[in-house]
Amino acid sequence: MLRKDPFITGEFYHLYNRGVDKRTIFKSNRDYERFMMLLYLSNSNNPFRLDDILNKQQKTFSDILIMERGNPLVSIGAWCLMGNHFHLLIRQEMDGGITRFMRKVGVGYSMYFNIRYERKGALFGGLFKSKLIGVDDNYTRQLLGYIHINPLEIKFPDWENQVNRPTANMKHFLESYRYSSYSDYIGENRLEKNIISTKSFPDYFETQKSFANFIASYLIKV
Repeated sequence: MLRKDPFITGEFYHLYNRGVDKRTIFKSNRDYERFMMLLYLSNSNNPFRLDDILNKQQKTFSDILIMERGNPLVSIGAWCLMGNHFHLLIRQEMDGGITRFMRKVGVGYSMYFNIRYERKGALFGGLFKSKLIGVDDNYTRQLLGYIHINPLEIKFPDWENQVNRPTANMKHFLESYRYSSYSDYIGENRLEKNIISTKSFPDYFETQKSFANFIASYLIKV
């Protein structure tokens, strides 16, 4: 299948996918952590078997997020995992990098999920979706905000109509939500920060240090 926007080294992309038939793809904390470990370890040309690392080498989630990986295939600027889908904001760092990275993540997680839940068949709704984005346009700023405040839909279903008047409860919910890079942007010291690398992204990625800034960036009109 040919993509509308081919993957070009040095360019930036919004990547996303959801479970087949919108099914849940993350059922437990263990599932979310498995995907996070894959986001980190898959970002390298080096081969690995995550089950061997976990079981034979007796590595923990924390151990894996500080392992040496080698040269990265992509730079991840932002990520968010939801119950039935995920979002990634990515820059390709070497030719074929996105394709190799996403294949490792997708195949690795699908195999884990099917074994754990004793199911067969495709887990995701076809090939992951991608959109080429320009790093200096309003869409990218809006996307950076959208990815990080997307989890609000879990507790605040009408969040897109409330985002013009965000509440302290919204802010506290996002701060407690582990499964995105939001906490890494607002300065929380956690190992998950090793998943992202903002040095390849525009300076404004480094200025998003508050809930208000993420809301503001989401509200920018494209």
